[in-house]
Amino acid sequence: MIRESLLEDISRINYLGNKFINNFSNTYNLINYLNDDKYLILVYLVDNEINAFLILLKNIDCYELEMIVVNDGYRQKGIASNLLDYVFNNYLKKDDVIILEVAVNNIPALNLYQKYNFSIINTRKKYYHGIDAYVMKKVI
Repeated sequence: MIRESLLEDISRINYLGNKFINNFSNTYNLINYLNDDKYLILVYLVDNEINAFLILLKNIDCYELEMIVVNDGYRQKGIASNLLDYVFNNYLKKDDVIILEVAVNNIPALNLYQKYNFSIINTRKKYYHGIDAYVMKKVI
């Protein structure tokens, strides 16, 4: 099941975020995100447990996919695709633009974004602790 995040979800989202992103809970103030209508946090529940989340930012002229995090053991099961489908079908409309950054060596994520017809529009050198990142874009 996919739904918008609630205040009581923050500790679980921080737990998942910290597993995959250094200092996640210190870097991302999710309480502020929940109180800011520019941010959307979606959670993916399996057996009533949050096992993935997505953060989307509505910028002035586009949407920015901040991140998709899927817990170990739940990867390669279509969860990230389900989250993206949910965003495309429920929050975005024709001609909306969505951009993201992804490390050039994150092959599973690159494959996912290419499956959804994101195209590489730029490369940011040494963006992720010395690893280049692609900037990708999709027009709905």
